Amino acid sequence: MRFEVVEVPDGWVVRSEGRDLARYADQDAALADVAERLSRAEAGEPAGLSVRFQRKAS
Repeated sequence: MRFEVVEVPDGWVVRSEGRDLARYADQDAALADVAERLSRAEAGEPAGLSVRFQRKAS
């Protein structure tokens, strides 16, 4: 089970396997969602999380 938390212009998106699972206004809520999903995962199942931030304009 692999998750991505991606910053978008209007908040944060939780993705897995190329699909958007949820959208949140703040990063904490998105990370809490992933933590909940990971807590329900099978004990021996590999899991991962990556976070992508938007590049800020200079």
